[in-house]
Amino acid sequence: MNILKRRNFKYSSTSAVFTALVILLVMVANAAFSVLAMRHTFYIDLTDTELWTLSDTAKEIIGSAEGEITITFCHDRDYIESSSTMRYINQTALEIEKEFPNVHVRYVNSILDPQLIKPYLYNSADTIATTNVIVEKGNPEGRALDEKPSEYRVYSADAFFVTDSTSGEVWAYNGEEIFAAACLSVTADETPYAYFTTRHGESVDAAFVNTLIKAGYETSTIDLSTEDIPDNCRLLIINDPLWDFAGYNMYDKDAVSEIAKIDEFLEGNGTLMVFKDPETEYLKNLEEFLYEWGVVFGDGIVLDTNNSITMDGKSLVATYPSGTLASSVHKDISSLATPPKTIVKSASPIYVSDLFTAGRDDEGASTNTYIYNGNNAYRELSAVLMSSGEAKVVEAGETLNGAGAYNLMTITREMNTRDNDNYYAYVMAAGTRYFTSADYLESNTYANENILYYALRVMGREKVPANIDFKEFATTEIEDMTSAEAIRSTVVLVTLIPLLAAICGIVITTRRKYR
Repeated sequence: MNILKRRNFKYSSTSAVFTALVILLVMVANAAFSVLAMRHTFYIDLTDTELWTLSDTAKEIIGSAEGEITITFCHDRDYIESSSTMRYINQTALEIEKEFPNVHVRYVNSILDPQLIKPYLYNSADTIATTNVIVEKGNPEGRALDEKPSEYRVYSADAFFVTDSTSGEVWAYNGEEIFAAACLSVTADETPYAYFTTRHGESVDAAFVNTLIKAGYETSTIDLSTEDIPDNCRLLIINDPLWDFAGYNMYDKDAVSEIAKIDEFLEGNGTLMVFKDPETEYLKNLEEFLYEWGVVFGDGIVLDTNNSITMDGKSLVATYPSGTLASSVHKDISSLATPPKTIVKSASPIYVSDLFTAGRDDEGASTNTYIYNGNNAYRELSAVLMSSGEAKVVEAGETLNGAGAYNLMTITREMNTRDNDNYYAYVMAAGTRYFTSADYLESNTYANENILYYALRVMGREKVPANIDFKEFATTEIEDMTSAEAIRSTVVLVTLIPLLAAICGIVITTRRKYR
């Protein structure tokens, strides 16, 4: 009998062709679905915390942001999606884009097309990483290539995740909250204003004003003895005061209290910068107020002949201490392979008031974070700039304190909750009048201007949605398996299951043979 005419061969050939067609069809369908899924973000979220799903709360908050918003990733899309970290952020951005027609997501290769990233750089010392995410007001296609957007925020990938402060382990995803806050802040109607206080002998450095203007602020002056702080004020600056501010008067309730106005401004989530010269006498009302924010200007000046750009040891080359709050100001500088120098000239040390308690690490050592929790206030203080450990404090030629690292600039943050949203108020302080001088702000050699710029970016009065929950990463049982449990599971998967399948195959084959 011709083998090609045998019945079994015909059936086998038909079966093989049919199987091949089915496999080919499945492959084509899978490829097509993959392309559609990438373009239209098709997926089913089966995680317990709905990690990939945009919550109703986030939709409501982002939906209240009016105007065009663009989210820019700083590398090609396939690169972003290949990263286990950036994939989370990208998925949330695409979900927002799909939900809101005024939000657009784009991908710019910051390495191959640096000119497209240049508008987001503050100066030549600034950098944009491939893992940065930029949220801006408007559409970049509608402005000139070298024109800066009116409002934008640059976020590192770390900002979208929640890390355990003790173990350093990343335990949750916070992308919805970050994007919601960004959308609200960049589309805010108000123009940020910075006001310099007057009538206390203060100075207003032209270089400082220029820095504020380049950072997107309008500037003006204010006399707190006759004027109230306007609603459009985002930043209040006390620069080198010679005389004290009017405080509370228990004998005259109608007397104007400038300190009360500053206090009320900060309660409304304002931002305060104070620069005080060591030669200025003790300003009782102002310094007692700053004491509540953890700031104590010490006597004398910090000298360090080995870490100064001048022979007298007064022009200190500051160090960049670690800490979440502090590093948020200087991390773009301190993370560089060769960080530029920040100069702090003729500065008094800043001590932390005894209202604050030093944070501790796992070994019990003090950290660069100090906490105050009382009187319905929660405040954190960190040093932004410090001297080296070789510095000492000197007054009139006499050493007040020996070698050690002294705080040169601090930042204090207070969290307030209003209408289920978290807001932050900030106080930044430095015991010097030279930090904002033209010698340092207008020089490309030093990073003083960068420090101010990054501080302005961090301390801008932003609304942070408080009622958007973190998305905790699932903890699976396999992660907690012992070695013995892992071996038993492997045996079951590798031997038992295939053995059961083989037995079933033998039984079915035998029954068909003798049917």
